[in-house]
Amino acid sequence: MELTDNLTILCTPGHGLDQSSVEVEWRAEYGRKTLPFINIAIENEWDKKMKVCAALWNGTKFRLHKIELWTETISNLPRVKLFLGPTCYKDFMGTNCVPESKQLIQKGIQEYGNSQAYLSDPLGNGALIVTSDNNIIFMRRSKQCAEFPFMIDRPGGHPEPDDVINKAEKTNLQDVDSSMLLEELFDSVLKEVTEEINIPSKKNLAFPILLGVSYNPITLKTPSLEFYVRCNLSAIEIIEYYKTRQKGELDEAFELIIISVKEILENDLEKLEFYDQLTFAAKAILFLFKIFSLK
Repeated sequence: MELTDNLTILCTPGHGLDQSSVEVEWRAEYGRKTLPFINIAIENEWDKKMKVCAALWNGTKFRLHKIELWTETISNLPRVKLFLGPTCYKDFMGTNCVPESKQLIQKGIQEYGNSQAYLSDPLGNGALIVTSDNNIIFMRRSKQCAEFPFMIDRPGGHPEPDDVINKAEKTNLQDVDSSMLLEELFDSVLKEVTEEINIPSKKNLAFPILLGVSYNPITLKTPSLEFYVRCNLSAIEIIEYYKTRQKGELDEAFELIIISVKEILENDLEKLEFYDQLTFAAKAILFLFKIFSLK
């Protein structure tokens, strides 16, 4: 099955991972491998993209180099360590999102035994928001989105290295304590939700629970942390806040999609009416939620 082939499942029925179950290590050498011709190709691809969408912005990102898993003896729950390096959105568009990417995969396998060695693989995040009246909040991506316009997705984005550097008052991530990197991984998903959906405050959201990591096969296994987050607002209240949004990421989506938890739990995902309209990440987070919700 495509979903399970592209997932690291970190949840069991009723249990996911909180911040205390996750570790982070950042090193510059965990960035992608590169060669001069690759960098030239990235610049050319970025120039083409900018001519089509001038609003593109080349922000720095965390690159997921690898994951290590082990199981706690007492709780029998997994613990996870994420090894992160530097990358940026331009590198992502020029390595993970071009037809030539398959050549980079083969080169990575041949030279490093690693299909992802030359790819950007920026670490994303996403949240399955469950409201006080047991509905799930998804959104339909706008035509301005560089990836998957008009598809149904969960709120999300990326943890931001620059936010960590500014908060730590450092000039280099190498000098930042790993606890601040970990905090950004969990806090950034709440920031994405409040900005994209216009939820008034992070105080309306429970602390995120990590359910797993998805690897989008469409963009050659781009990774994303998938979280479960409870909200103390009803679906109707969230819709009303969404209508009044004036700031944040206004170009990300043009409508909210409300799906009942009951509909998800009582049906096979593939049989849902809107299944083919879901992004891979949205399918993945629903799959993980069904595991988490088992009794």
